[in-house]
Amino acid sequence: MKNLKRYLKLTWLMMKNCLIREMQFKVNFLVRLLTECLWVFMQLVYIQVMYGQTPEIGGWNKWDMVILLGTNNVITQLFEAFFYDNCMRLTDQIRQGDLDFTLIKPINSQFLVSLRYTDYSSILTSLVGFAMIGFGLHQLGIGVGGPEALLFLALVVNSILIYYAMLFTLSVWTFWIGRSSNLLELYWQLGQFSRYPGDIYPWLLRRALMTVIPMLIVSNFPAGVLINKLEGGGIFYGFALGAFFFAFTVWIWQSGLKKYRSASS
Repeated sequence: MKNLKRYLKLTWLMMKNCLIREMQFKVNFLVRLLTECLWVFMQLVYIQVMYGQTPEIGGWNKWDMVILLGTNNVITQLFEAFFYDNCMRLTDQIRQGDLDFTLIKPINSQFLVSLRYTDYSSILTSLVGFAMIGFGLHQLGIGVGGPEALLFLALVVNSILIYYAMLFTLSVWTFWIGRSSNLLELYWQLGQFSRYPGDIYPWLLRRALMTVIPMLIVSNFPAGVLINKLEGGGIFYGFALGAFFFAFTVWIWQSGLKKYRSASS
């Protein structure tokens, strides 16, 4: 419990420091927020055009799709708020030997490199995703009770950890290959699969996207809870896979540190 309070306090201090820094560049903050909102607007236009030609795709109607994209927006933006910038910085720290300053600190090194920086514009943009979800549920006439809301939020956290595990793993490969910028580009390509219903993919690809590259778990599972497209077994599977991928990051981080060559070596 003492260690938990220590880590929570440290997280708060790091987030506070990032907020102070962010407010020094207010225009950049507002431009980033506007850009993200425009991206959400373009997704809604895309849905309108697509469903103007057909009533449903793979069993998902227009408002199901709005909820799915809203869920994807929430997960993606919260992931970018807490983890994306940190994972991108990690590659340079490993390659240039700057990781020394992290390793000498009396705290878990993976925790520090993963949560050092916070992007507040992404946190605010995630609220647009919640608005999309609420509007879609209203159009479908679906009411969400307390248990469903809690399960949805738990799956959102689980999905964020899956995203984190994938990008963190790609970043950590820098320990072995020296430069992983091309691998990091793979993250964006894989992330596109999570924006669409899993039912539209061929069987073999769908299996791969639910196991080795679990992109369908990221958005489809939380959204499925809200629109009754996810069975109980799927919920347990999603949490188990999320726990496995997170545990894998701990293992690969410790393995990578054994290959690390510091600036002084």
